[in-house]
Amino acid sequence: MSARNFIIALATTVSLAAAATQADFYQFNGTLDNGYSVQGVIETRASAPASFIESNPNFPNAPFATQYVDWLNMSVFRFGSTIAEGFSVSSSVSYDPFLRVGFNSSTLNLSSFDAQTRGADTGPTPYYFISNGVDPSYNTVEYGTTAFNLFLFDPGTSSATYLGSTSALTVTAIPAPATMLAFALLPAARRRRR
Repeated sequence: MSARNFIIALATTVSLAAAATQADFYQFNGTLDNGYSVQGVIETRASAPASFIESNPNFPNAPFATQYVDWLNMSVFRFGSTIAEGFSVSSSVSYDPFLRVGFNSSTLNLSSFDAQTRGADTGPTPYYFISNGVDPSYNTVEYGTTAFNLFLFDPGTSSATYLGSTSALTVTAIPAPATMLAFALLPAARRRRR
């Protein structure tokens, strides 16, 4: 076997093996009213089904171990500048009692979603959250019956300020690290031919 074919075979094997054992990464983003936008990353476990709903099994108690989501990070922007960032899930643990991720990796659709920037902070610091299960008047509704609404929540007063909404969050699959390694090895195989 030539060096070129060996590198291609190695890259393919590494990519396929890793795809079977690694988690998947997805980026979500949306442009909302009033100059706001959100962007984040969801990492799902390798064992997660193509379609799932992740939510708090012991609401309102948190933290809790997640079943399908390993990591969920979100940033909030206003007119292109970052105003907040944080996580709802880190290392398969969520401190967000309202966490909700209804996701289909085949269609890249978030049917239900509730995430925030608070992280593990349980103090009085205000934080942002986005949900399509809370309407602009801060009423809980059935997921998917309202837009994805962004709020600033103040734990000190237990009040939320509506900031803007979007009808959809765009989700894009992020190539797994092994797939990126395979793509990185292919130019080396091409150079060997010369």
